[in-house]
Amino acid sequence: MVLKGLEGIKGIEVGGVAAMPLAGMLMSTWGAEIIHVEPPGRGDLQRSLLQKRLSRTGNVPAMNYLWEHVDRNKKSIAIDIGTPAGQTILHKLIASSDVFLNNLRPYELEKFKLTYELLSGINPRIICANLTGYGQRGPMKNIGGFDSVAFWARSGVMSLLREGDDPPHVSRPAYGDSTTSISLLAAIMTALYIRERTGQGQEVCVSLFNAGIWSMGFDLCGCLATGVDAEPIQRRGVFNPIRNHYPTRDNRWIMLGMTNAQVYWPTFCQIVAHPELENDPRYATYEARAKNAEELVDTIENVFRSKTYAEWVEILSKTKLIWGPVMTPLEVARDEQARANDIFVEFDHPRHGPVRMVNNPIKLSKAPARIKSRAPDLGEHTDQIMRDLGYSEEDISSFRKAGIVG
Repeated sequence: MVLKGLEGIKGIEVGGVAAMPLAGMLMSTWGAEIIHVEPPGRGDLQRSLLQKRLSRTGNVPAMNYLWEHVDRNKKSIAIDIGTPAGQTILHKLIASSDVFLNNLRPYELEKFKLTYELLSGINPRIICANLTGYGQRGPMKNIGGFDSVAFWARSGVMSLLREGDDPPHVSRPAYGDSTTSISLLAAIMTALYIRERTGQGQEVCVSLFNAGIWSMGFDLCGCLATGVDAEPIQRRGVFNPIRNHYPTRDNRWIMLGMTNAQVYWPTFCQIVAHPELENDPRYATYEARAKNAEELVDTIENVFRSKTYAEWVEILSKTKLIWGPVMTPLEVARDEQARANDIFVEFDHPRHGPVRMVNNPIKLSKAPARIKSRAPDLGEHTDQIMRDLGYSEEDISSFRKAGIVG
């Protein structure tokens, strides 16, 4: 039995790129109607990022897969919200909507007449879902912040992802955006649930900076409690050598994840064919292994270098040890475990034929996520949405000539 999901819920998006639109996309996979408001003529920056990213190689695919990832299932209306007429149109949209998703900074909310105080007067039930780089208060509230700076760098995570004196790693595309989008989704769904009980809308606020700090919670709790800074983990100096990654003979990697090390230590020694390590006083206890970590890491590394990646995968797959192969993204895209759990979803794209995409990560047994439609062209639904708002064909034509809609 398939239950009704978010059908009947309408969300309006102002802003773009990744974190905020990803939350709207997730809502749309459960049936919410999401209308993306874009600038006439140029649209969301996300429409052109893939081409810019791949222009150096010239290998730009026919399908803009980034745009499909963030904006599938949505409708697009092009409105110049910098004009009074455009703001009036947007206010009419919000008046009949449930959620207003945006990634506007405080000064932009004021500039475009989109503050919660104003919008709640138009629609007391509206949920205003605001996502920024650094939050709505403080000296950086009006500073722009993509995930690479607000989530990755400023939260502290970037400083810890390095070995020795090596430079820190550059973030992967939309890594922080994707994490923060789940926070925004949780905020919206919580506010909708509260509204069902109270009848009242509210503003919910999420930032890349805050989500990054939340993700760093274990390290930052230590800093708050002790006043001592966190340090990067060094492979040869880990406290628990069987929670570490090791190279294979063919220069692939295996990650061991046995946090509860003492439970797995005897079996691990047997599996790697070194039973003598189990009761060696240098390694027999967690404390002993931590004290002699560098020596033990070297020993385990030599063991793993004795076989290929495929050989270790075969050996470890037959055990109940906690481990994982360090896979490439292309390998993940073909992974049997991912397929078995519907982590990817197939969609018959009307322009590109059958394609596979990353699915909604949240699985509901009776309200499954689904793809209803491709990502929209810029302003594809402008005329229909304007008609639904009560505007005549003459009004729409006049607005279009003036550049207010597109």
